[in-house]
Amino acid sequence: MTAAILETLGKMEPDPTDIGVEANCVMQYLSNFPGEFISEREIARRADGKERFLKDPHWAHNAFSELIELGLLETDGGGRYRQKTKDAKAVKHGAKFLDPKLRAILEKSNHGFDLSNYD
Repeated sequence: MTAAILETLGKMEPDPTDIGVEANCVMQYLSNFPGEFISEREIARRADGKERFLKDPHWAHNAFSELIELGLLETDGGGRYRQKTKDAKAVKHGAKFLDPKLRAILEKSNHGFDLSNYD
């Protein structure tokens, strides 16, 4: 029976929501800065306290690799990271509020206003 359980576990794919402690710590810190790229050093220094950073300044390096592989983080190529967003266009340009009544008026006007950047 134990062999059957081990065989089943060996065939299971990794769960992307099951991340390590370091990766979870990084994600929690970055959730405070949606859409902003933050340096690896800054994240390592502030995400889990000064003492951990002083012991090992590169403690979060493996977490970054894991999170990028899972598609939860993105990098700018310069050592800065941010959480991947569902709507990158809205984060990049900043989604703007548009009153629903005004939206209805603009849509009915048939002037072809581009309202895609507005919530």
